Amino acid sequence: MNRVIVIGLDAADAELIELWSDEGHLPTMAALRTQGLWSRLGTTAEVMHVSAWPTIYTGARPGHHGMYHAYQVRAGDQRVHRALPEWCALPPFWKFLDDAGRRCIVLDAFMDYRLEGFGGVQILEYGTWTWFSEPGSTPSNARREIVRRFGAYPGPEHTKVFTVPDPVWFRDRLVEGARTKAAVTRWLLEEHPWDMAFVTFGEPHGAGHYLWHMGDPDYPSYPAAGTPGAERPLLDVYVAVDSAIGHILEALDDDVTVIVTSGDGMGPNLAGCQHLPKALNRLGLYFAADVADETSTAGRASRKSMAAVLREAIPLSVRHAVTRCIPRSLQYRLSMKWANADIDWARSSAFCIPNANEGYIRINLNGREPEGIVESPHAYEELLDELVKQMGALTNPHNGRQAADRIFRTDDVFPGPERHHLPDLVVTWNPDARIGAELESEAVGSIVGKAAHETSPYYTGNHRPTAFVLARGPHVSAEAAVTDGHIVDIAPTIFALLGVDPPAHFEGRPWAELVE
Repeated sequence: MNRVIVIGLDAADAELIELWSDEGHLPTMAALRTQGLWSRLGTTAEVMHVSAWPTIYTGARPGHHGMYHAYQVRAGDQRVHRALPEWCALPPFWKFLDDAGRRCIVLDAFMDYRLEGFGGVQILEYGTWTWFSEPGSTPSNARREIVRRFGAYPGPEHTKVFTVPDPVWFRDRLVEGARTKAAVTRWLLEEHPWDMAFVTFGEPHGAGHYLWHMGDPDYPSYPAAGTPGAERPLLDVYVAVDSAIGHILEALDDDVTVIVTSGDGMGPNLAGCQHLPKALNRLGLYFAADVADETSTAGRASRKSMAAVLREAIPLSVRHAVTRCIPRSLQYRLSMKWANADIDWARSSAFCIPNANEGYIRINLNGREPEGIVESPHAYEELLDELVKQMGALTNPHNGRQAADRIFRTDDVFPGPERHHLPDLVVTWNPDARIGAELESEAVGSIVGKAAHETSPYYTGNHRPTAFVLARGPHVSAEAAVTDGHIVDIAPTIFALLGVDPPAHFEGRPWAELVE
């Protein structure tokens, strides 16, 4: 029977891998590209970047699984919530493999959750970049044994990083994290029988967000004077991950098919999400205490609650220090309390779902939102038409370029039974516009605020849809290439390699280039 190992590189960028492997910095991935298959892939991250991993896991698009971001709105509930992995409407593919008798090891899958009755090994939140569930494992002692043998994961978790960290310290933590993840993976593969293994390296994700500016002379916060010991820290992290992959491959037989993949990548953070709430306010569509200003023509401003006033009176450094000390669950509840505070729903026809990447706009639709004021399907469509027009009119006043790259109606791209939980409109940003602290249009006037990297969570790098697959195996030739491949094809390909019939909800196709 064939065996398959999938190595997920969270938010690793295809462009950077091509460049750095060609330059000789990534010898493991360069060898895999030479010996096997390398292809760019289509991805749901072209619209909603966090949807990529759930799409890979379920073999279906967001309209069918319902997962798209760390913060989501659920139909029937007006509030923004921290996403729970259990909301995913479809199980991950390893459940079906387990049901078919294939032995699975799953380590640090992004946005994963515990499967009841799972017969394999499942490790939750050991070294993931962002934790969505509580640490745990199946068997119950497996994660404790990893910590006993290898120590706690050395890298920081996303919710404990509040601003751009010291680049040397952060780089070193992520490099050590990659080494540790490789050692843990080797141990799991040696200790447990397996037919399919899935391990995720989260280090490229954090490094891309917070180290991008260190190697990009065109980025506004690039340190022209340099930082001793951290000349190219993002490259250093990729080199460590490349070495970690090599360490894992040393333990594998030639009959194992190796799939290395990522559903999206990283580039410079030139987003404009931070300006959208004020733009909606200027259009008379959204009313909250933190957006109205003296230039607003949208009527009276909403008043801030006493809780919001008190919170703003506490210095940011103090709030961060307190947050580091409180349990993660309480931190999430508090952050969601502020995200939902002081919104005047009785006057708001549209609102933004908090996001630092794409712009997510949801209509306050009567019958779907408890306090919805947009009454009819006709009014809904008219408002969407107007929003598409107004979002397309936004420009960067410093170069005149259109701010939006693409504007997606979710009904057009992700239909399905979970569509009602998704945003109604998604705005992706034009990198050539190089959006900074200002946007403008005739309808909204001049919006002056902060650039994306000056706004929480202070990313200097941000997601871009540069997905890829890199594969080597007994059936893969050096000349192979996937034509028109998509990340929804990964799960069907794994099933074909393992000789298991796919579930009916899979939307992709097996890649003959890996299977035949």
